[in-house]
Amino acid sequence: MVWVGLLLSAMTLSAQEKLPIFLEVEAGVERLCSPSIQSVFPTGANVKMGPVFALAEEWRLRLRPQAGVKLFFNEIDEWVTEQLLIIKVGGQVSYDAFYIGQVTFFPYLAADFNWVSNYDAESDGGTGEDESITYSDSYLKGSGFSQEVGMRIQLQKWYVKMGYEFFKPRLKARRTIITDDLASGYLTPKSHPFVFNTFNITIGATLGL
Repeated sequence: MVWVGLLLSAMTLSAQEKLPIFLEVEAGVERLCSPSIQSVFPTGANVKMGPVFALAEEWRLRLRPQAGVKLFFNEIDEWVTEQLLIIKVGGQVSYDAFYIGQVTFFPYLAADFNWVSNYDAESDGGTGEDESITYSDSYLKGSGFSQEVGMRIQLQKWYVKMGYEFFKPRLKARRTIITDDLASGYLTPKSHPFVFNTFNITIGATLGL
């Protein structure tokens, strides 16, 4: 609700004062920090985008509603890849703190709501347009809020971001997994918290609208 209020305020001010509005698009790499989860998903990728509203004195405060995707891979064999998919919707606040020459430094804070799903993707062995991929039902799924802090270093329209995200969702296991494990003599909990904290490096561009 805080992000919605800030966004409505920014849109109102933009309409009244013709504040600058930009579009930011970025992509990067992710590294999970938990050793046990990192052993399953060594690296991942992210993509985010959203409009940026420039506010305050000399437009130094930036408000960005955003949406994005994170995807982590674990190659089980030549045809099957386990995947961890995280879909994100939220916002980011950054501030033009200082500059050195033409390089500007923006500390930032972000908060997102996340939907998480863990499943397998299996290829039929084809290549190019002939390849067909089927996806299993989710082994684990859930949702939760995340927070991120970091620094953006910008030169003209291009920037590099380095951030650390805090995220600990509680994921629910698929019912058939619980039933099958119970039949085999194992008691699998219905849900479990996972530490999905990540370090990320992202490259992006700020585009005028």
